[in-house]
Amino acid sequence: MIIKDELLVKGLKHSLLSISQLCDRGYKITFEPEQCIIADSESTEIVLVGKRVSNVYMLNVSSIIPSMNCLLSRDDESWLWHRRLAHIHMHHLNRIASKDLVIGLPKLKFERNKLCEAC
Repeated sequence: MIIKDELLVKGLKHSLLSISQLCDRGYKITFEPEQCIIADSESTEIVLVGKRVSNVYMLNVSSIIPSMNCLLSRDDESWLWHRRLAHIHMHHLNRIASKDLVIGLPKLKFERNKLCEAC
């Protein structure tokens, strides 16, 4: 599943998918109280299943394509590097970035005292 032309919402830490764009590309979306199902309209094959969290349906795209990071916002880039470097502590990421020890590591402020779900 390729998603193009997504829009950036400044300050939002997660990407939003346009239901109308998915429908235009041949997907059928079914909303239920606890989940939403995105399926191919022709083959009825289920492409993604989203779980409802409060009033938002969340998709776990990384469960399908583990290396996929295109749905991350710029603010989440520090978490992306945290995962890329084997869940290294944010303090160490700051030190590595300040000394330019990793090629391609952007100059970001890695927040301390936060843990990802895996950690």
